[in-house]
Amino acid sequence: MRWLPHSRRHGFTLVEILMVLAIMGIMTIVTMPSLVKSIRGNRLRVGSRTIVMAANYARTSAILRNQEMKLTLNAGNNQVSVDPLRSAPPALPGDQVFQAEASAVTTNAATEAEADSQANAAPFTSITRTLDAVKIESFSVEGKKGGVKDESGTVVYQSNGRCTPFEATVVDEFGSRMIITVDGIGSIKVVQKGE
Repeated sequence: MRWLPHSRRHGFTLVEILMVLAIMGIMTIVTMPSLVKSIRGNRLRVGSRTIVMAANYARTSAILRNQEMKLTLNAGNNQVSVDPLRSAPPALPGDQVFQAEASAVTTNAATEAEADSQANAAPFTSITRTLDAVKIESFSVEGKKGGVKDESGTVVYQSNGRCTPFEATVVDEFGSRMIITVDGIGSIKVVQKGE
């Protein structure tokens, strides 16, 4: 057998390149609807997760600060916020001196720990998040006029972590819904409806 010198260059032919491009095009066409659906579903999940996280934050803050907190869902501007129910009164200049004297006189360790935590507590700043690409469709609180659904509402978390049971519905532009249900002790259940 005789070896021939390499007169041809190695590379891809035009037919091979067109075949690869056709296969890539077919794969893109097949996977695109799944990708779009995944992105749409992700936006809805993020919107409902924002409400769930705000509810958990309001409950935790109420327990840790021993202060009533309110969770507000506003469909008008598509915002979720957590605020103290009542703002704390401003501290007076003599308050710190009085607290120091009171803790020196008090012999009860529990009272001293409570006075220290109140003296060192940082002021609570309200938190507001705007939902992106989804909308708050409805909000209902148990016991409110037979559970009438509104677009906006407020739920108060007590200092023991309990709240009035409520349900919020978030919807995307394609009609898929996530229903967030919170019971009186703060347990949260999320159900997706639609596609």
